[in-house]
Amino acid sequence: MGVFCCIYLIQVFITMGKKIKVRLTEQELIDLITKQITGKDSMDILKNILSGGSKPPSKSDESSTTNPILSSGDKFTQLNLNTTEGLNAYSNIADKFIQGRSSNLLNINGDMLANAAKNSFNKFKGYVPPELALAQLSAEGGFSSNPKARPIRTKNPFNVGNVDTGKNIQHGSVQSGIQSYYDLIAKKYLSGGKNASDLVNNFVNDKGQRYASSKGYEDTVKKISSQVNQMAQPIYASLVDKSKSGLA
Repeated sequence: MGVFCCIYLIQVFITMGKKIKVRLTEQELIDLITKQITGKDSMDILKNILSGGSKPPSKSDESSTTNPILSSGDKFTQLNLNTTEGLNAYSNIADKFIQGRSSNLLNINGDMLANAAKNSFNKFKGYVPPELALAQLSAEGGFSSNPKARPIRTKNPFNVGNVDTGKNIQHGSVQSGIQSYYDLIAKKYLSGGKNASDLVNNFVNDKGQRYASSKGYEDTVKKISSQVNQMAQPIYASLVDKSKSGLA
């Protein structure tokens, strides 16, 4: 049987115009023989072997993709936004904080922030915690009660591109303004191994440029993010409890 399979492989590779040596695991050999005996095309499995194959996910891999919490640091918890539980938790944390604001002229809600966070994470692999986003949203005037305030009239609640010289970036929708912030932070500020904890201490991008010119910006963001974090703890705790009980 082993000789037959070796001859079969050589013949296939000769018809492809080249010879390639491959090592087959016992399971791969069994799969190949099964395909041949059943009369089905075996080229798919050969291509899979040559390309390195795709191993079935281990239990640990499955756990990492379904667990709503990816990591829990000393300051910021990272939610898995590609799970329903993680995305909902992000939205709930944001809504809980927003409900306490005296003004919300742009009608920003948790879903808007959560969806933008998910989009930017999947594009740039940078996780922007709700604590950081809400702190900056507050610091930048996104909850201003003045309809003429720059972040309100430009639909740019995080003031991305609204610089001290007076230049403004006008968005067609509030969601677009929110997404521009998440993309910027994920791509330019959370790069090079930096995380949110680094930013609240020194809010600079990958080129060393500050997000805001105010010298006390980090103190403001740190203070508000800590307040949001305290509000978020029951929500994080509920996810942990669900994970332990197997409900998440």
